[in-house]
Amino acid sequence: MSELRHTLSDLHDELQQAQRLAPEDRVLLETVLADIHRVLDDAAAGPSADRGDRLEGAAVKLEAGHPGLAGAIRAVLDALAKAGI
Repeated sequence: MSELRHTLSDLHDELQQAQRLAPEDRVLLETVLADIHRVLDDAAAGPSADRGDRLEGAAVKLEAGHPGLAGAIRAVLDALAKAGI
């Protein structure tokens, strides 16, 4: 789980460095990140395909303009999958 938290921290850093991110993209990513943090804080929560789908959709949308951010999103998705979330 600490790997996942470290990967989320990396994603937060990438999000802070994304200077030309459209406001609606930033809101989407911040919402998904907040969802993931809630799941991590709630031990009883199970997997959620919806959050994963939203995060993957954000990665696809940002790939061309923000490859570092898209890569960080995919790293979070991989870490979530490894953690069974």
